[in-house]
Amino acid sequence: MTVQEYIREKMPLTLRLNVKDNDTLFGLPYPYTVPCAEHCFNELYYWDTYFTNKALFALGQTEQTANNVKNILYLIERFGYMPNGSRAYFLKRSQPPYAALMADDVYKATGDLSFLKTAFVTLKKEYEFWMTKRVSENGLNHYDCEEDDESCAEFYNGCVAERVGKDEKRDPKEAGRHYFAEAESGWDFNPRFSGYCAEYNAVDLNSNLYLYEKLFAEYEVLLGEGDGKEWTAKAKSRAEKMNELMWNSASGVYKDYNYKTGELSGIISAASFQPYFVDLATEQQKSGLLKLLQALESDWGIFTTEKVEKKYQWAYPNIWAPCQYIAVEGLRRYGYAEEAERIAKKYIALLEKNFAAHGKLFEKYNGVTGNIDAVSEYGTPEMLGWTAGVYCALSNL
Repeated sequence: MTVQEYIREKMPLTLRLNVKDNDTLFGLPYPYTVPCAEHCFNELYYWDTYFTNKALFALGQTEQTANNVKNILYLIERFGYMPNGSRAYFLKRSQPPYAALMADDVYKATGDLSFLKTAFVTLKKEYEFWMTKRVSENGLNHYDCEEDDESCAEFYNGCVAERVGKDEKRDPKEAGRHYFAEAESGWDFNPRFSGYCAEYNAVDLNSNLYLYEKLFAEYEVLLGEGDGKEWTAKAKSRAEKMNELMWNSASGVYKDYNYKTGELSGIISAASFQPYFVDLATEQQKSGLLKLLQALESDWGIFTTEKVEKKYQWAYPNIWAPCQYIAVEGLRRYGYAEEAERIAKKYIALLEKNFAAHGKLFEKYNGVTGNIDAVSEYGTPEMLGWTAGVYCALSNL
């Protein structure tokens, strides 16, 4: 059996239908796709779905991609934002905003203007969440959470302590908030923010919101609802601030910016491909992609971060599917077709090598050994989801 045949056979097993709230699980109006065929992650997740949809598109299941997006839009309407996942215990945080990107994919695949018109109304509500609940004084955005002090302390003393260890000198309430914010980043846990995630304007978050603004400008004109100039101005302002505050001329790459201290993160990470993915970087910053490859390229794709001593699952030596997709698309967008193809082939080879050995796809991989012995804080589960989606997308290069 090939990887493609495996994906085609297993993807139907990731489909769920649950229209009524059931205990912690939220009811959703349409069938939805979960990351795993069985065992774990049996709910709709936010940013996972953007990449999972790539597999569904490749399989010709455009209707299901639309169902996934409509469910996300439903949750945004219900709560004012998209929770981390469709469970009550995820309500205090979101995940990296990809709803507009998903809706745009569906619109481009279907040409359905009525879908886009409805989606646009809801997407602006989500954008408002980020611009009111997750904005710093400089106008850029950061990850955070709405957890109370007790929950933050419990999280820090429990989950965080078990997974990455804790600093006994820190107030658990204060520290827990930052690690909940890190969970909202999708990179739970990682060294990018030095344990102070809510104090950082994250480069991936702000890149995606820049793309929201660019898409909104297009949609206003397309739908006859305006001239798009206000959204264009917002995108231009964001890009200027990011290029001023997040571009590290010394290393030649974008980095997360601590708006409290005015300092950049000490870590080069795969998130720094995101400005290229959304076409935010200037022509003068194009060479930053080569710097990122120098820092992060492995024999099997893109490391999550440069080498660090402490072990995190969202760090060296791990290889994660979304980082590969963002890197490859960023490279392609800026004319590095040969490098993009090289990274894509490396990741495809990684998956095919391990599929031959285990007959499965996994959530993450070790970019040094090329095996499934990834650094993990809760195991390395079998997964379809974004691993399948990115494999399908990169196979079609």
